[in-house]
Amino acid sequence: MPECKKLYRKKRQFSLGDMNERITLQNRVLTEPVFNNPDFTETFTTTAEVWAGINTVTGKTWFDGVSTDINITHEIVIRYDATVTAETWILFDSRRIDILKVEDLDGRKEFMLLTCTDKGLSSAGATQA
Repeated sequence: MPECKKLYRKKRQFSLGDMNERITLQNRVLTEPVFNNPDFTETFTTTAEVWAGINTVTGKTWFDGVSTDINITHEIVIRYDATVTAETWILFDSRRIDILKVEDLDGRKEFMLLTCTDKGLSSAGATQA
């Protein structure tokens, strides 16, 4: 019979007191382009406002499946919410932030680490990804 061994992993400590910023979680809906007009429109709907701990990040790059690199600008920690996915967007300080990766910290469904990239001001039209 195999022997059980303790797995050692890096402990990441986080507490509710570290969440000092208010962010808005949003879903994005894209409308199909018309036959002779290739432009699409995007609509953001607010799903929740939550407290978050926000860390700005420099020097990290994320590679997706087609060998393109995306600069990681923020790591955001929120309370665990099963509805938050990589398709969810964040509105913070009038800036639209795209979630690249969602991770359950320590696998205990208490906190989530969101690895994100800043897409710019929500009013500037720079959020089209």
